[in-house]
Amino acid sequence: MTDCLRNFKLHVEVLYTLLGFSMMFENSITTNFLLYRTCYVTLEYNRSDCDLLGTKFANNDTKIMETKVETYATYIIMCRSITEAFIAPLFGFLLASWSDKNGRRPLMLFGLTGLLMSYLTMTIVSSLPYVSPWYFLLHEIPFCLCGSKIALMTGCLSYMSDTIPEHKRGIRLGFLEAAANLGMLVGTLSSSYVFTSFGYNTIFLTCVACQFFSWMFTWFFIKESLNVDENQRQWTTLFRLTPIKQTMAIVFKRRENNDRALVLCIFSVFVTFIGAKYSDSSIIFLYLRKEFSWTLEMYTLFVAFSLAIWILMCLVTIRVFVNILRMKETTAIIMALTFNIMGYSVQGFANKNWQIYGAAGLLSVGSCIPPLSQLLLSKVVPKDEIGKLYAALVSFNSISLLLGSTFNAYVYNQTILRFPQGFNFVTAVICGFALIVAIVSSILYSKRGTPRFHILTNEEDTRNE
Repeated sequence: MTDCLRNFKLHVEVLYTLLGFSMMFENSITTNFLLYRTCYVTLEYNRSDCDLLGTKFANNDTKIMETKVETYATYIIMCRSITEAFIAPLFGFLLASWSDKNGRRPLMLFGLTGLLMSYLTMTIVSSLPYVSPWYFLLHEIPFCLCGSKIALMTGCLSYMSDTIPEHKRGIRLGFLEAAANLGMLVGTLSSSYVFTSFGYNTIFLTCVACQFFSWMFTWFFIKESLNVDENQRQWTTLFRLTPIKQTMAIVFKRRENNDRALVLCIFSVFVTFIGAKYSDSSIIFLYLRKEFSWTLEMYTLFVAFSLAIWILMCLVTIRVFVNILRMKETTAIIMALTFNIMGYSVQGFANKNWQIYGAAGLLSVGSCIPPLSQLLLSKVVPKDEIGKLYAALVSFNSISLLLGSTFNAYVYNQTILRFPQGFNFVTAVICGFALIVAIVSSILYSKRGTPRFHILTNEEDTRNE
């Protein structure tokens, strides 16, 4: 680790941090905005009564009103998720495939432009007090057309693969994951206080400022990682479908030593895990408001705790599982998924606040899954294929995440009166499927007979120091 940190320079970590900050800074506030706007504009309740939603002053009438408001608002959330699931990955895929020959920097700039325009649209809609919450979906247009988060994340991951040596790549991917979660932590801790003091407009304007800073940082400080002549970029090939066909051919092509099956298993584990982890990001807030009477401040403190322990475990689990206990990466992933199944089960059975926090502790062990999966992928396939495979990974991951969000919203909407915690057990079952696939990938990787990834041992670490 000492060798890895020597001459460490921040590049795409800055973009990941600001992206994570913006996502969590507006996430629960956006859900709150949709509930509030649905309450007094769409369902035409008294605005002063709507102000009581999600506060300590709620009464029985407010709880009945909240159930009706949540039921309607979930349809808006579902439409938002479906739009992102079927449109954003297409443009993200096109842009990511185009970047393999034309550079990573334009890909990052495209993604940041879409995020900037999206948050600007949110700001405009939130400043018009009597506009229907359905107009909020207009922000999806620039978001999707510029490749959404897919373009930015694929650009960052491909940039890391282009510039970081293999023996340092694992810990740097861990730091990249930690950077995103650090931004999420700060965004979560500050969002409710900023919202209480300044309102919705300031929340969305802050996100606009973050993406503008990221855009300027990329333009001036991030150099192109590929040997590309900027004056000879083939812009006319930007929206050709051929690169998508080539990327899919690389994902499914025959490989030696059962590597095709191994690649597909890694894809399945990563995509299923991320889809399960983030698919309840909007619903969990509604659930905790309804069943535990949590306020926005209580929820943001809980999310801050979850992110803080996630950041810690992201680095600790890789070090403990793989370096100290000498587990194979596939075995570490199996262990992490087992803890996740336990975490979602505890969250489903919970009837006290401390049990919700305990479930978050169990779920944090899963933080090692994304960097270890990305590292496995970078070692199994040739270097000239990794950019396209990362593009496919992020695109499939986004589809899984958004379909999962839509499915969880539907499950919660159907069970809100009888069994509102049911979505937790659905997520646990999804993680169980990922666990089975991870076991298969472990068997395939053991038969492959290649040395596992180089992560410094204690003796090597001491020599480097």
